[in-house]
Amino acid sequence: MPSLGLIIEATLVMVTLMLISIKAGFVDPGGLISSFAVGYTIYVFGDRLFFVPLLIFYIIAGLMTKLRYEEKRLKGAAEEKLGARGWRNVLANGGVATTIVCIAAYTNNLLRPEFLAAYLGAISTAYADTLATEIGLLYPREPRLITNMKPVPAGTPGGVSPYGTAAQLLSAFTIVPATMLFLPTGDWSTVFFNLLVIVLASSFLGSAFDSLMGATMQAVYRCKICGKTTEKRTHCNTETQLLRGIKYIDNNMVNLIATAVGAVIAYMLVYSGAISLEIS
Repeated sequence: MPSLGLIIEATLVMVTLMLISIKAGFVDPGGLISSFAVGYTIYVFGDRLFFVPLLIFYIIAGLMTKLRYEEKRLKGAAEEKLGARGWRNVLANGGVATTIVCIAAYTNNLLRPEFLAAYLGAISTAYADTLATEIGLLYPREPRLITNMKPVPAGTPGGVSPYGTAAQLLSAFTIVPATMLFLPTGDWSTVFFNLLVIVLASSFLGSAFDSLMGATMQAVYRCKICGKTTEKRTHCNTETQLLRGIKYIDNNMVNLIATAVGAVIAYMLVYSGAISLEIS
């Protein structure tokens, strides 16, 4: 049962964070409500150990979405609404992690290594994929489609770039140190290294799965007016034509599935004994 002090702390931190989010334009009204729900739930039931990695993801992803936004917009690949994320995007990226924390708290397994690994696998996959997209859009050349390595326009689902891949890998080096600040362990260096391997593996493979789904299953449309390829069902105020993929699999669905894959990979790395994660 969460303590009164933790509930008050979580409330104050989340209200402050939401005020900053409004000012910075990180989320729209729907995204604000869902962000508060996700963050507050994880803070209250998972304490600082689980909340801080989410906080790192939220702030850095928001800043990177805003980074050189006009340049991304001119490429036709920037997030809509000046980069403000909606509720679907928030739940797609944070839904799996929130579910893991709720299950772990309900079963008194918050410090069970497999659950912590699964949580970090979900968060780090969402984080790595977001940075890969936002930083990858700044790559001066065309990205390559992950399935055949042919050049594709910036923002194409399944496109990968050196900038994006580097951002994926570097994201682990912010998540892991933040987690270690609140992780009870006697062997700091060993746990840090093992946790880094878990996060690197799960986030990289989860993001790769995201790109693979984006290239093969995600719905991609063509505008009947301007001929532009888009993920949207409407463009130029006209209904678009399905070009490839499955109609009901959009970017949010791909993100949700990819975070689940990242969570499973991280969980199995610890559960199988492939990587030890000693928590005291």
